[in-house]
Amino acid sequence: MVKSLNGVLSRKNVSLKKFNTFRVNAKASEFYIPETINGFIDLIKYLNDNNKRYIILGGGSNILFLDKVIEFPIIYTGFFSRAEHTSHNILAYSGANVMDVVKYAYKNAFTGLEFLYGLPGSIGGAAYMNARCYEHSVSEFIDSVGIIDDNIEYMHIGIDDCKYAYKKSIFQEKKYIIIDIRFKLNKASKKLIKPEMNKYYKDRKNKNQFKYPSAGSTFLNDYETNMIAGKVIDSINMRRVRVGGAMVSPYHANFIVNYNNASGMDILNLMKKVKEEVYNQKGIVINPEVKIISNDSNIKL
Repeated sequence: MVKSLNGVLSRKNVSLKKFNTFRVNAKASEFYIPETINGFIDLIKYLNDNNKRYIILGGGSNILFLDKVIEFPIIYTGFFSRAEHTSHNILAYSGANVMDVVKYAYKNAFTGLEFLYGLPGSIGGAAYMNARCYEHSVSEFIDSVGIIDDNIEYMHIGIDDCKYAYKKSIFQEKKYIIIDIRFKLNKASKKLIKPEMNKYYKDRKNKNQFKYPSAGSTFLNDYETNMIAGKVIDSINMRRVRVGGAMVSPYHANFIVNYNNASGMDILNLMKKVKEEVYNQKGIVINPEVKIISNDSNIKL
C-alpha cells in the first residue's frame, strides 16, 4: 500500500462489483479515493516515483475486469462528484454520475445534455471516451477540461487541445487525468428540457438496455465505411449466443451482457467469439470499445 497521504483515503481488498456496470465480481488489492486535487497530485507523484502501474476508475461503464483480484492500484474518482454553474456554463467534476449532471443541468435550466439521460457511468468517463449516442457526441458541448497533465500539474485545456473524434480523445493517448469538465450549454425552459430527457430515457428502457448488466455498446462503429457493428453482428444471427454467464443481448446485438454471474473471462471469450465470427463470415474486423483491465497488460482482444 501507498504511504499515508493527506487528502487520500486508502482501502485494501475492495469489491469492485458495484464499481463496474458489467457487475463482474472482482476485487482491488489497493483502492485509493483522492479527496482533494492536491491529494490526487501527491498520489500520482508517489506512484510514478515508484514505477507503479495504476488505473483511474470513474463509473466503470466501459471497462472489463478480467481477474478476480486486480493487483495494481485503482484510483477512484467518486469523491469528485459535485457540479456548479455560472450564468453561461456548468462545471462538472469527473466523478459525477452522468445522470446527476443531466439532472443538474435541467434544475438550472441548461439544455444540450438531454441525450445522455439514462447513460451509465461518470461524466469524466464520458469525456474520456467522447461518449456518443443518438447522433450526438459529448464533445459537442465541452468548452474546456481540467486535467492533471504529464508534469503532474493541474491545468485546463481547451476543446481544440482535446483532439476529439468519434469515441476518441487526447486522454486516451496521453496520461492526462480528467478532474473537471466545463460545458457550454444554452438556457431553455425547464418545461422543454424535461420531455427531452424523458424521451431518451424511455427509448433506452424500451430497448431493454437496463435489463441486464452491460457496458453498453461493445464494439465500435466505423462511420467512414458505414459499418454499424450491431447490424453486422445481427446479420450473422449472434443474438443470445452465450459463453458461460455472458450473452449477446437478445435486444441489441452490440450489447454483451452479464445474464448469469458472468466472470470477466466469460465476457472476454464471448467478445472474441463475436469478433471471430464477424471476420470469418463477413471479412470485417470489429474493434472493442470496452477497455480490458487485467494484471497481464499484454492481454488484448
